[in-house]
Parts: sequence; C-alpha cells; structure tokens
Amino acid sequence: MISIVLQNDSPLVWKASDWIKIREEHRIVGSLIGCLVGLPRQDTFQGLPLMLLKEEVTLLLEKNLACVISDSALSQRPDDQSREKYSLYKEENKKEQLQCYEAQRKEQITSLIDRIIEGKRRKRLGLSTKKKKINDQDNSNSEETLSSDFELDRDEILKIELNKSSASLSPPLLVQTFLSEHWTNESEETVKWRFPETSHERLRYSTFKDLWEKGFYITEGHKFGVDYLVYPGDPVKFHAQFLVVCKDYNETFSTVDFISYARLGSISRKTFVIATKPSDSENVVYQSIQWAEKSQ
Repeated sequence: MISIVLQNDSPLVWKASDWIKIREEHRIVGSLIGCLVGLPRQDTFQGLPLMLLKEEVTLLLEKNLACVISDSALSQRPDDQSREKYSLYKEENKKEQLQCYEAQRKEQITSLIDRIIEGKRRKRLGLSTKKKKINDQDNSNSEETLSSDFELDRDEILKIELNKSSASLSPPLLVQTFLSEHWTNESEETVKWRFPETSHERLRYSTFKDLWEKGFYITEGHKFGVDYLVYPGDPVKFHAQFLVVCKDYNETFSTVDFISYARLGSISRKTFVIATKPSDSENVVYQSIQWAEKSQ
C-alpha cells in the first residue's frame, strides 16, 4: 500500500519505492519538489518528496492502491532524543564506511606490497626508484645487492602503509540519501480524503480519470495556463500532445479567450482541447480547437 502524507494540504510521497511504483506501474507522474543532498541551491534536478495532484490521489484511492495519512511530527522541530538518535546513527554510518574503505585499501596495498618493498630497498641503497634500461651486468649486480643486503619486514611495511591510508582519510565521508523513513513514527494517523467536492472538481477528476484510462500520462498544466498537459507516453521521453481545459457544459467564455486558446495551441504545437460533461451523460466530451490559416 502506497503511503501519501498530507502536509499543509499538500499530498506528498516520501518513499522512493512508492514513487517508482506509481510512475512505472500506474502512470502517475506528480512533481518532485525536494532538493538534492549536497546541491540545495540548484533547481534543475529535484528530489523527493513527490507532490501529487489531488486528482492523482483520488485515482489511487479509488483503485485501492494508496492510503492518505497525516504525520504531526513533520510540522514539529525534532526533540533532543531524536537529535541524539540521528547523531548516533551518523557515527555508526561513518564507522561502517571507514571499515569498508580500510578493507578495500588493505586488499589494494597487499597486491602491491612486493613493488613497495622493492622501492624501499632501492631508496635505501641510493638507487633510482624509476625503471631504466641498463645492461645485463649492472642489472645482475643491482638485483644481487638488493636481495643480499636488505631484508625488510613485509608485515611491518604493510602495517605502516595501512596506517598512512587511515590517517589521510578525514570526514566528512559519503552523505547518505534516505529513500524511505528511517525510523518508525507513531504519530501517523489516517486522513479522510475529501476531493472532489464541487461540480468543477468533479469535472476535473472525471476528465483526468478518463484520459488516464485511455492510456495517457497527465501532468498539471499551470505553465501553459491550462488544467492538464497530456502525453502519449512518459514525459521523460515524449512532449505533451494535448493542452486540456475543463469547462462546465453551460459555461461561456469570450471570443478573446477562444482566440487565445487557438493561438496557444498553434504556438506550442499542441492540440488545444476543451473537456466538458453534459448533465445527462456519464461520459466526458472533448472538443479540439485549431488555428486555421487564412485561405488565399
């Protein structure tokens, strides 16, 4: 069951697994509104939470795919106990990362220990540590000197190199991005969802549901001044195909608005659609508007 948290009248999805599920399996897009860890000032890429349209929430509830809850703890400052718990978790996470790093570094140094010992021997003898072309006689004498005059403790050198690696590693380490709520919260309670209530809200939801059942992806259309943007596939891969405005069946609008709608569709290269629902019908009716060029 997908958990939708209602906070300040905004329905939010906090779990990454829930976000992926409703996107891939149920064609619910929503909009990411959170900042990325470490990059809080950029707005090109957003992160969790995912804010849903009220129509999207109603559809998920109707399909028994989600529940709406409220969490009073989200509107309160964390107490001392919560801060202490987070600090302990942060320290444990740091220790785990250090242990993982040290294990990988030990494996790496162990594989190179013979070359490290050879370099130390050459350095003590005053020989170059770089590889150079020398004649066979000189090479033979050098190798004999290296092997006979100096015997270095392999384990001791390995220990020294590992201590160097640990000393060079300083916090902060990796920053963890939580993909779900880390600690169980007992302040959650189920909320009764009250959308749609008005006749216009019912029209919006009927339109959204009808388009969704036809296999489209739907997002809010505020940036175009419409109710919905409708896509033939995932918005990551496709441009919007339709601009949809919901109008009550007996609602009138001016000639200027009518022309503006036609021009908007023409300029944006999308089909402008008016969605309405007759009082004597259960089906949503669509009327498209296109700008026609003046015939010669």
